[in-house]
Amino acid sequence: MTTLVSWITYSTTGEKPELPRAIYIASDSRITWGSESLRWDAGRKVFNSRERPHIFGYCGDVVFPSLVLGQIVAAIDNEILFEKKCTPDQKHECIFVTIQNSYLEGHNHPVKDFSILHAYRSAAWPNTEFYFWHISYKSKIKTWASEKLRLPEKTGMIISLGSGAASAKNHEGRWKKSDVGGTSRSFFSAFCDAIDSGDDNLSGGVPQLCALYPNLPPKSIGVVKDNRYFLNGMEVLPGPKLSNIEWTDELFRNIDPETNMLKEGARPFVRPALKKGL
Repeated sequence: MTTLVSWITYSTTGEKPELPRAIYIASDSRITWGSESLRWDAGRKVFNSRERPHIFGYCGDVVFPSLVLGQIVAAIDNEILFEKKCTPDQKHECIFVTIQNSYLEGHNHPVKDFSILHAYRSAAWPNTEFYFWHISYKSKIKTWASEKLRLPEKTGMIISLGSGAASAKNHEGRWKKSDVGGTSRSFFSAFCDAIDSGDDNLSGGVPQLCALYPNLPPKSIGVVKDNRYFLNGMEVLPGPKLSNIEWTDELFRNIDPETNMLKEGARPFVRPALKKGL
């Protein structure tokens, strides 16, 4: 299984505070084969288009979702999946049907339950609108579902899924009671704490993160842990090219990979005092 979360952020200052500033999808990196002892801690679970405003994440069964999402993103980037003039709901429906059709090509392949999250942005700032769907498959009854979720109207968690969801919610509650509760960084740091806690032995590895902003294509955000650099769960060796993407640590601070310190102008967040339990 896994721990998969998504949250939305707003800004109370500046132009149009009623409009979202970002949607994030975060996951752990552990893939297991029946137990914690059979695992790989560098598996990709979040995906983003490089050209169009779509981001995805999955939990549950590993093989099919991870493979089909790579194909979906490639089809989106090559502009062959749907026409630009399609509505957000039409685009999602095309993605949903394509995933189902791909699944039908399997023969006698073991598949467990799984969920796929899909976030999309129509138009750029200041006409931004965000959309969010939860696709699920129940293997025992062979049933598909696609639910369009209502987004919070202030910075908050959209959804928590997977075997580690209870732990994620517990740590989210602890951070919510702190002096930074309800901020975007509190959600990411709480998620990181949940993974580090070991509460769910089917979740582990380094967190991975992607973001959908009001402008520009989505971003894969690298995570810095113990002075090592990871992208989508995979460690990346030091080098000048690391500066090509955003990097954050577990306190959601922007890190400069050239200096391994806070990026110039980045806010020097510190870890708040946290109370135990909800």
